[in-house]
Amino acid sequence: MTGNLPRGQTTQNVTYFIVDRNTKAIVSQVTLPDASNHFNGVEIRLKVARLSGAYDIGTFQSNGEFKPAEFLAVRSDLDTPPSGGAGARGA
Repeated sequence: MTGNLPRGQTTQNVTYFIVDRNTKAIVSQVTLPDASNHFNGVEIRLKVARLSGAYDIGTFQSNGEFKPAEFLAVRSDLDTPPSGGAGARGA
């Protein structure tokens, strides 16, 4: 998860949920300040039980609607090609 928090005085902590776009299942969560004057860049590595190709990060409104956070993003390891050369290795 990467992004930039809004600049300003921290007034509360916000729980953001990471949702699998395909299944709509919550796969992880992270709590961050709503703003910060001291730092604003965030980068956190999260483990999830099942890899997916696409995730969203955001909060749930009081009516249950999921609202993506425009200033945060989640990248799956499936988005990055494996390092160390191409092709499978034989035993």
